[in-house]
Amino acid sequence: MNPALDHRSDSVVVRVARTVLLAAALLAASWWSPGPASAQDAAPAPAAPAGMTDRDYLAYADRLQALMESSWTETDGLYRAGDGSEPMVNANMLMSHASAAAKGHSGASRNDERARRIAARLVASPPFVEQPSPGPPGSSSQSHAPGWVNSTTNPLGSQHLVFDADVVDGLLHAWRARGALGLPQATTDAIVDRVSRTTHGPFWRFPAIRLNQINWYALMYAATAEMTGDPTLLREDFRRQVLRFTAPRLPDPERAGNFGPGLRFHYLPDRPAERRLNIDSAEYANIVFSFTRFYEQARMSGMASLPSRDRRLLREWGIRLLAGYWTHGGYLNWDTGLGFNRWHQTKKIGLSQQALIALASTEALQTRSSQGPWAKWTFDRGLALFEEWSRRAGGVPPPVSFGVIRKSLGASSARLGVSRMQANAARAISAGLGSVAAVAPPSLYAFDPDVGRLAVSTPAYNTAIVAVNQGAFPYGGIELARLFDGNQDVAANLGGRPPSAFGLVTRSASGRPLGRSQSARRNVDPKRTPVELLRAPRGAGENASAPIGRAYAGPFRELLARGRVRTRQHDLEALHRFTPWYVETRWTARARTRAYARGHYGAEATFPSTGADAQLTAVLLDGRSVPVGPEPLALDLISYFHVRSSASGYVVVPVERPSGALAHAVPVTAQWSAPSPGPSLVVTLATAQRFKSVSMTARVVPVRNPSAADATARRLGAR
Repeated sequence: MNPALDHRSDSVVVRVARTVLLAAALLAASWWSPGPASAQDAAPAPAAPAGMTDRDYLAYADRLQALMESSWTETDGLYRAGDGSEPMVNANMLMSHASAAAKGHSGASRNDERARRIAARLVASPPFVEQPSPGPPGSSSQSHAPGWVNSTTNPLGSQHLVFDADVVDGLLHAWRARGALGLPQATTDAIVDRVSRTTHGPFWRFPAIRLNQINWYALMYAATAEMTGDPTLLREDFRRQVLRFTAPRLPDPERAGNFGPGLRFHYLPDRPAERRLNIDSAEYANIVFSFTRFYEQARMSGMASLPSRDRRLLREWGIRLLAGYWTHGGYLNWDTGLGFNRWHQTKKIGLSQQALIALASTEALQTRSSQGPWAKWTFDRGLALFEEWSRRAGGVPPPVSFGVIRKSLGASSARLGVSRMQANAARAISAGLGSVAAVAPPSLYAFDPDVGRLAVSTPAYNTAIVAVNQGAFPYGGIELARLFDGNQDVAANLGGRPPSAFGLVTRSASGRPLGRSQSARRNVDPKRTPVELLRAPRGAGENASAPIGRAYAGPFRELLARGRVRTRQHDLEALHRFTPWYVETRWTARARTRAYARGHYGAEATFPSTGADAQLTAVLLDGRSVPVGPEPLALDLISYFHVRSSASGYVVVPVERPSGALAHAVPVTAQWSAPSPGPSLVVTLATAQRFKSVSMTARVVPVRNPSAADATARRLGAR
């Protein structure tokens, strides 16, 4: 994909944005106070074929409101979520109530009285403080004043950029809807006062920065400019923050900079690239990119255009972000150097989604005109996915998805996750997404050559190869690290190591494991590319020492990638072919010397499942279906396998079968990154025998039921 094909014109977009934002400002003015819509207008409406409209977003907020009702306390005038998240939860709910009022909505998400009470509490102390708070003993409080703490009862609570930013975003929406909400003048004045004084403090003014998280600063500058009418911070400090972020990295082994090859994100830019936290962070990359939500507002406020090199970098990063961090299920293609401290936490999804809002609404930073509709579609899909999780949970979804329990979180985090999703519906309305077309993206990929991460998402499946993990998480290697279906249900595995993972394993004559293809490297070797991208629109042939600044990402029709692992006795190779419909892999084990070719060794390929009720079925050439158990079945008698996980599943169609290969099931114990494994299908290619080379090729694609499995397997070429 060539970003030069359709780079948006910065000046043209600014003129269009000025018109749109002027209209929005008029609607938000305090004298405009529409009455509630009719009951018919308030009825939930299905998402429009071309994407969710404002009415759809409001109806979505109405439905999520039901999840939060039990936490409202009339006595306190707050949603009780527990100290640590209570100000943020209430700011998100305030945003939703304010958005409903501004649109004249009459559904459950509109509650003017609650909005007035929440707004008054958020500008009172606590959570607002005039003295820096050190936080509880042992905390890493980012002390500053004025600002907000994470408690509505304790003025000595912790402080953090996100506590200020979340509260200010909610207060901004209340200020915009002050007429519709009937906010008292004292509350309105206090909002402007608290936000302005906080943002003008040294904690927020340039050159202040927390790591590379310029998104919080951008939000504060934009809110202050809109409320006060003084654009100085948005025009000047915002630009300085962005220019520092996009500045070329000077070679320095002690400082990683913001990006690696392929534009993977570094969480710790001022620390060495090999640090665990610098492998990548899907959630923080999206969170930081969300600063672009305010780019066009800054340009309208008189900010000088960014240099062309900087705009080009942000456009490249945008397509890398969409293709490499998001799936067609509306969920993150999630790998993170913060490991279980962030992986699959629902409260991070809402923050990450704000990058999709930015991509969908900021034309000046899009690489082509279709990128905005793709981002809008993915955003809408994510809202629907979260609601489906709520339906399955019978209420508030768990704070961590897919049964991951390594980092225990409570109800406070779960409610914060709900409130952020509900607030994102309001953000979408404010950003104009209700009138943006939504188009399902084509099959997408992103490749980071130094760590061998290849993310792939299609309407049928999503997965990733993560060859180097820098010790950040307990999975990875040259195989598929996970396999989800198009609905973001686990088809095969969530993570894990063999046998709870795809891959090739070699064994001694006695059965002792000797080598595994699914075994991640801990460190990047610039002289050794861990996974080679052999065929792709962009990035084919790039190596581990590729220059920084270009994304190897975008739509694809076919990808070919090869990974190799060397053991003392054998070279293991996995050759993956990705199509929009299925994945084909050829596994090969080769003896490294003639002496090892004369030895007796075993080799096997593994295919994982998920769920205590997972089942493995072999469909024989004569049409009969038989369960796969511990007793071996001759592969020559099998047409295909159906691996049924708890929520989804997949078919395995052998394409190349070594003579004498056998299939059986093995039980698997739980791992932190594979918390609920089912049995794994093992295809034995060689058993304590001599071989110079042995290989197997198979095609896999997710399916959700046995009837679909048979039709799909036939299309894949099953005998």
